[in-house]
Amino acid sequence: MDQVQFHDVLSVDSSQLFSTITHYEDYPQFVDGCESVQLEKRSDGKIRVSYEVIVMGQRVNYVLDHQENSELGRVEWALVESRFFKKNTGSWKVESVGHQKSDVIYSLELEFKVPVPSFILNRLVKRNLPRLVKSFEKQAKQVRVNFEDSCLGN
Repeated sequence: MDQVQFHDVLSVDSSQLFSTITHYEDYPQFVDGCESVQLEKRSDGKIRVSYEVIVMGQRVNYVLDHQENSELGRVEWALVESRFFKKNTGSWKVESVGHQKSDVIYSLELEFKVPVPSFILNRLVKRNLPRLVKSFEKQAKQVRVNFEDSCLGN
């Protein structure tokens, strides 16, 4: 599969969105199909994360190495281990474009070890990318509201 990108301007603070993206262990709470996440190691902006997800009706385990750069609003990842994926690389780029506005680019390139017809893959990715990004926006807003409520004693 060629690299695909989804670009949008979201109504959420860029630092809150970046924080949501980099709290991998929270993904099962709001990312469809994400069953579990385990942080294996973290040092100097490098994080190894093990995922268990449901893809095309199958339970899939894989490990990604993430590189975080909060100053640039960038998270990149590359596949370390998987029986399902041949390739899983991608990135988030988050940039503030005003009060509670974030310009977001999500990039992804996948290759599977089993044959997947391109029309199925393209439909799956093109339909799911916008929903995935919107789920991060919704979670970032929810976390912010919960934080504000706890600060105000509500």
